[in-house]
Amino acid sequence: MSEWEYKKLQNLCDVRDGTHDSPKYHETGVPFITSKNLTTNGIDFNNVSYISVENHKSFSIRSKVERGDILFGMIGTIGKPVIVNVDFEFSIKNVALLKFGHSNKELINEFAIQVLNSNIIEEQFRNKSDGGVQSFISLSAIRNLDIPVPPLPQQQKIARILSTVDAVIEKTEAAIAKYKAIKAGMMHDLFTRGIDENGQLRPSYQQAPHLYKPSKLGWIPKDWEINELITVAKDNQYSFTGGPFGSDLKSSDYTKRGVRIIQLQNIGDGCFLNSYKIYTSEEKADNLSSCNIFPNNIIIAKMADPVARACIMPTFDNRYLMASDGIRLEVDEKRFNVSFVKESINSPYFRSRAINLSTGTTRARIGLSALKSILIKHPLLNEQNSISQKIETIDKKIELEQTTLNKYQKLKQGLMQDLLTGEVTVSV
Repeated sequence: MSEWEYKKLQNLCDVRDGTHDSPKYHETGVPFITSKNLTTNGIDFNNVSYISVENHKSFSIRSKVERGDILFGMIGTIGKPVIVNVDFEFSIKNVALLKFGHSNKELINEFAIQVLNSNIIEEQFRNKSDGGVQSFISLSAIRNLDIPVPPLPQQQKIARILSTVDAVIEKTEAAIAKYKAIKAGMMHDLFTRGIDENGQLRPSYQQAPHLYKPSKLGWIPKDWEINELITVAKDNQYSFTGGPFGSDLKSSDYTKRGVRIIQLQNIGDGCFLNSYKIYTSEEKADNLSSCNIFPNNIIIAKMADPVARACIMPTFDNRYLMASDGIRLEVDEKRFNVSFVKESINSPYFRSRAINLSTGTTRARIGLSALKSILIKHPLLNEQNSISQKIETIDKKIELEQTTLNKYQKLKQGLMQDLLTGEVTVSV
């Protein structure tokens, strides 16, 4: 650490920004990259606008982008630095351009990007960002960022260690994306064709129309039914009900321990999100007993994003208390598979219907009665069980990869704290 220094970024590389003009867009031409095109996986060239060659040449006089440069978002979601790894030309706007050059002897881009992605920088520009609704950081603020500068051999070693973990994270994210795509295709087939008595997908309607019948939701297998969502609930007063009124559960009711309150932040799109935890007293939960929710119940979000997303309550505790924007669905398990119902609620058809029935201009919100009325299609329980088993197989693969991803992301955070601050010295 004694050999480390902190220097202003502008003294370590050439810091510029892209054009401030708003050129005319074209169907084809030169890609025009803005902050929205910077992602954790690099530059997204799939969703870009195009400008003329003449405009590009004019902009390149000020900010010519080359391989090895770093781009840094200035407007919107600030940050998300990426190293340019393409050789074709493009222009930039609302993006800072960091050029290192071949003669740079103090800072290498592989080390710089790790620093720019770290809490070291986040803490600095958190206080420097300007603007209200839209985040903005000035070029001056970027130029004056304080960068740790160890000797070059240490920079190279640290960058190599962190980039190795990055590669594992990227590979794991790709695996998760692949399995999610497989699941989407599988869900389409399972919820349109179902599974026959041999455990196989039925032939499609085009292949065997005699196996299907028309319905309000299109062609469905002959022994399937169409019903409103309310029909899957148990026959009791509180099997399908919403959370308490806001005035019935206030922040003053929160406690350090007791009965866990389930908020919108806990309702994932198909999975329970366990990171956000608040509690209330046993007495308060008893007073709001109609809003209690239990393991294996389905909880549905009244509000976006997205609206009507659903997950199954975990078995961490014996009971929970819903907040105002949750809806409890206790499924009649003699007729319905809980997992099948959850997947039905999260299906594209149900989601689009829920959005259409929602109110609100800035954030969609669906009422309990509207939710109850949405139609779902379903087979008998045995076929529901078979469908759910196939879905759970792919879900377990996604869950395994997600666990791996979480592990390496945590490892990366610890390594960045140790290596980029000099708390742990690397041997070269």
